Amino acid sequence: MPTSPATKGFGDRRERAGYLARYPDAYRTGLVRRRALDLYQSIPAQHHEEAAVRELREVLAA
Repeated sequence: MPTSPATKGFGDRRERAGYLARYPDAYRTGLVRRRALDLYQSIPAQHHEEAAVRELREVLAA
């Protein structure tokens, strides 16, 4: 599998998850929330009323 520049040198997904798990809970929460927000913002507006996108929006608003 090709390695992207963003993950170069960090091994496979399990290994990267291990690196993430080493961070304190509060810091991980912020990272995960930021990525979820990035994901939501990347979804075209015409899909914002689909069930999965609404659920993501509700989770982010909580």
